[in-house]
Amino acid sequence: MKLVSNLLLLVCFTGFLVGCGGASDAPVTYPVSGKVTLDGEPLPEGDIIFRDVAGKAASAAGKVENGEYSLQATAGKKSVVITATKEIPGKTVVGGAPDEPPVPAVEQYLPAEYNEKTTLEADVSDAGSNEFTFELKSK
Repeated sequence: MKLVSNLLLLVCFTGFLVGCGGASDAPVTYPVSGKVTLDGEPLPEGDIIFRDVAGKAASAAGKVENGEYSLQATAGKKSVVITATKEIPGKTVVGGAPDEPPVPAVEQYLPAEYNEKTTLEADVSDAGSNEFTFELKSK
């Protein structure tokens, strides 16, 4: 009887290990990094998004700080969106709640070809460095 109990315990424990160590449903992602310049200077701050051109994988996003970014993205061809905003001097907008004070208004200062109507692309590989530099021009 003790042998049967030990065997049953071993089978349950093996099932537990297989159940906990199985393959994940999460997509495989790869490190992506690089530089973003505007008119030859590092972009001080902004946001960067890698969107799957085929629309099959989730987008990947990261922050641009001092002209550098890093994020995790799935492999494949990506449409790249870069945004950066600045305050509009002397202009405010209403805050989120009725009792909140107005906040400074901001505007997108990068041309639409880098965000709303992006022409930027990158091909994230499952092998390789996945380092991309984007040299933006203000005009």
